[in-house]
Amino acid sequence: MSKRWIALGMAPLAALAISAAPALGGGSVSKQKAPTAAQKTAIMKAAKVKGPARCYTVQLSARKQTIAGFKFNTKAKNCTRYGFDGAGLYFGSPNKKAWYLLEAGSALEPENCDAVQALIGNAAWQDMIPYIDRMGCKNYD
Repeated sequence: MSKRWIALGMAPLAALAISAAPALGGGSVSKQKAPTAAQKTAIMKAAKVKGPARCYTVQLSARKQTIAGFKFNTKAKNCTRYGFDGAGLYFGSPNKKAWYLLEAGSALEPENCDAVQALIGNAAWQDMIPYIDRMGCKNYD
């Protein structure tokens, strides 16, 4: 059999593997949504941080937009003095104008991670993987 026929036979298998990966992984595909400028300002105020907004990354859960993640933006220039290695999860009021800290840290105990996951639900938990990973949580699914 020629290499061309082998490659053509493998293409459907590769497509199947790519499309099935999220399902096999418990559907844990991280999805975030950018907050509005007002939402980012409100979340930064709740986080009580100093420094320019560009020094921080803030994202909302794509599936539960009253849950937000907050962490230091390691790619921003001239921000090292504001840096920290953890992250935080915030809950917003239904109008998303007031935000409250749910949990923050860089080395949370598994029990704390389980409690926050139960509180925000699996969909938001999976959306916030970049933030919960920074918090020290590893139970993504």
